[in-house]
Amino acid sequence: MKLGLPADHGLSDIVTNSQELLPQVEGQPFLTDIQFEALQAGVSRGENVLVSAPTSTGKTLIGWWTIAAAVAAGGRAVYLVSHRALAKQKFEEAQRLFLRGPLAGDSAAIVCATGDAVEDASGRRTNAPMAAKILVATYEKFLGCLSVGGPPRDLSDISFVCDEVQLVGDPHRGQNVELLLTLMRRSGWRQLVGLSAVMSEKDAESFASWLQLKLVRNPTREKALRIECRAPDNVHSIAVAPGAIGILQTERKRSERETNRIVGELLRTQGAGPVIVFCMKVDDTYNLCADWHRGKPQTVTLSLPPSVELGESLRNALGSRCAFHNAELSEGERLFVEQQITAGHVDVVYATTTLAAGVNFPLGSAVFASWKRWNFDRKRHETIGRSEFQNMAGRVGRMGQSATSGLVIMSADGAAAAVEAQQLMNLESQEDLGTGITPQDFGTLTLQLFAGKLCSSRQDAFEIIASTLSALREQSRNRAGIVHWQDELNRQIDRLVRTGCLIESMSGVTVTAFGISVARSGMKPETALFFIEHMARSAIDLSGLLPGPDGSGAEDDLLFVLAHAAISSPEFNLAGGKATRSVSWRVSQPNLVANAYARRLASRLWDQPWMGNVAAANGALLIAEWAAGQSRRNVEASVPGVRLGNIETLARDVSWILTGISEIISDITSPTLADEGKPVALRGNTPAVEATRRLARSLRRQAARVAYGLPSDILWMTHLELPGTQRRLARQQMLSLRFQGLAQPHDLMDGSPVADGKRRLALAGELDPTLANQVRDAARRWKASERVYYQRIHARRATKVNCEPIISALYLKKGTELEVAFADAMNLVSIAYQPLDGAGKQAHPDFLITIDSYPSIVVEIKSKASDTDLVALNSATEVLAASELIGLRENFCLTVCSPGVEPSVPSLVESCRRLCVVNISDLSEAILRLKEGTLTREGFYNWLTTPGVAVMEDLPHPT
Repeated sequence: MKLGLPADHGLSDIVTNSQELLPQVEGQPFLTDIQFEALQAGVSRGENVLVSAPTSTGKTLIGWWTIAAAVAAGGRAVYLVSHRALAKQKFEEAQRLFLRGPLAGDSAAIVCATGDAVEDASGRRTNAPMAAKILVATYEKFLGCLSVGGPPRDLSDISFVCDEVQLVGDPHRGQNVELLLTLMRRSGWRQLVGLSAVMSEKDAESFASWLQLKLVRNPTREKALRIECRAPDNVHSIAVAPGAIGILQTERKRSERETNRIVGELLRTQGAGPVIVFCMKVDDTYNLCADWHRGKPQTVTLSLPPSVELGESLRNALGSRCAFHNAELSEGERLFVEQQITAGHVDVVYATTTLAAGVNFPLGSAVFASWKRWNFDRKRHETIGRSEFQNMAGRVGRMGQSATSGLVIMSADGAAAAVEAQQLMNLESQEDLGTGITPQDFGTLTLQLFAGKLCSSRQDAFEIIASTLSALREQSRNRAGIVHWQDELNRQIDRLVRTGCLIESMSGVTVTAFGISVARSGMKPETALFFIEHMARSAIDLSGLLPGPDGSGAEDDLLFVLAHAAISSPEFNLAGGKATRSVSWRVSQPNLVANAYARRLASRLWDQPWMGNVAAANGALLIAEWAAGQSRRNVEASVPGVRLGNIETLARDVSWILTGISEIISDITSPTLADEGKPVALRGNTPAVEATRRLARSLRRQAARVAYGLPSDILWMTHLELPGTQRRLARQQMLSLRFQGLAQPHDLMDGSPVADGKRRLALAGELDPTLANQVRDAARRWKASERVYYQRIHARRATKVNCEPIISALYLKKGTELEVAFADAMNLVSIAYQPLDGAGKQAHPDFLITIDSYPSIVVEIKSKASDTDLVALNSATEVLAASELIGLRENFCLTVCSPGVEPSVPSLVESCRRLCVVNISDLSEAILRLKEGTLTREGFYNWLTTPGVAVMEDLPHPT
């Protein structure tokens, strides 16, 4: 530890004025050795640095110093992390550290991008993450962000913090991380700071040299740690003191080796708790926890937030000061367990590696229930990797915790096992980094290279791959170099040509519109073709399942068919390369369960017979029940043994696939795209192609239903903003409101005694009498607050391109004055328009607009006097009859709504063949992007002529 700062430390005022960003003891900065060394290396002066140090040495703070330096200089910063949960944690930290001070409360300035969603600090979705001042993202999601329209040629205004960069050697995810770093290396950066667990000296030097970073490596911990292996007749131990690594000691004695008895021994020792018990199997977390608290009294009274729903077994465990933590818990349950640990209400937690992924908790000791994991391919137990063990062991005795040292205990059944354990205990030695990119990964990587317009020939692609770290390391250990990689690369290019993603001619290799869209989605081309070919055959039939104004349709049936298709797709099998997603054995290995959906829809399912794919049948049933709004208890009961975390994980994967397919279909059915750029199944202006296009926006809405677990009619409630820490309604709260008949905005904002009673009943008002009123007020503010938010952002951007009065008028004007504002906006972006209404033209639409040479669009402007009043279905669809009245029955129609359209409308207009509805804030975003040059006129036309409600989230990406 060091007291004080090094000379020329470079820390900005943002840091030096913050106790949280600069820890102090008696008024003096108090840093770990690695933090001090990083400052000496210039991490706060813009130097590019690789920081390699053990868990618990304060690397995260070094990352925040880098972000602070970028913000202070007026630049942009990107914080890249390894996991979705970690991204959300860093997102919350970024808001706490920078939002109210340096960023002056601008919620749009901080964005989190993961596979779940891209949203800013206000909780609103955005598809422009690269515009944020601070972007927190997973590596894979940021790779997708850069692939949108091709990676920027210049990233020199961005400072990057790359956390857990040793991930480049991961056999499952390393290839994406390495490709991303390769693209960033080609584009440059303002600053790059890599944070890593201890790499071997050789690997650290190789990695730092590849990215031209200064290396700051310190393999010793800041706090003492003792690792103990208990064998039948011996205890082997290593004591790691600050600044030094100890030597192995062996003491001949017998010690307790049964897991829970060790836990009891530790909890009787002063300062040894709380204890984490690492388990290699999920079931062990349940069984060991149940065994521990069996017979123990309930001494903790739980105070649950309204948004948290605990399973009965977890509730009972927490009441006895213990818990389990694994991927089968819901996200809310995992967060609550973590909060209980931090608050000191848990003595022992039984966890899989979900609690060892970079999160800081006050843990005094760790016990390994096992340190071998079953390898399903090899059908045997294998010792976990040394780096994984070191990361897990490093969770105890962390910086900022009161215990002076940490204790880790593992057990061995005999002498041979003890020798294996001692290899794990040797903290002085690190595993090789491993190989990220291999020839088996060339399929996805090659498409991203061509879609990103980084190469135009086979040789160009090979040269980029040859510049990766894996290629350089392969060349150093293989006398033949990587010449053999070229054969596999050529095979993958041939595959991409066959699937229609690439075209090869005498002039080189080019990517098709289909290829660009697939690359952006991150999916296999085979998955896209699987959906496209089946939808071309069944879209007309599936369109009949969309809700109609007359109450027709069967939306849950549609969702079941789509979910079954997603789980049957190549993402979950070996078609087109290794699977990118998997279905939990809890879902796939039980017997086929009773499935009314599958029986009723058997002829409509794409994977036949449905009984042959248990994972798809059981999984789609879970997803359909989840999205239909069934209770947790009922959904879990539909497939025995399944837990909510399994359902949420599968829901994320299915939602990701449906969202990607929605964007692909919207892109490749665009009326502005020539048939030659489309897959064969979607060429021509046929009823099947039209029906497929009509499903594009419904697919996105079904994806949202799956993600939130909600019926369509209350999806709008996910946008309600509540005061305080909760911010958003929980799923069960929204479903309770729906059960009470409060599904629409006008119902929820009703202030009558009857409506007030229903709100209180739905929201357990006797426990929190203020919540019902907060929800009522949130419903009243819903569209108004959203408009104010986007109006402020759009006014700021409009000022930069000299059109603020026009954009402001779109927000402020009503009636005929809004029609004038719309005409001015069309003039602003050089779109021709013709007024259609006027004296003697009663019931005529308002405008006919023509974008370049594309067919004209009939436009109706609808506005409400109050910002809490919304445009209803009948008003939104009037333009269809009006267009027929004037002989334009074949033209596409557009209704512009101010302040917005009722939330029931989206699901009801998707079946309309030629109608798009757009809210004024979404239209303003599109107009601004046209003016800024980040949206093409073709893309704008495609956006306006896709049936359904057009939102800014699905605006075409820049090209």
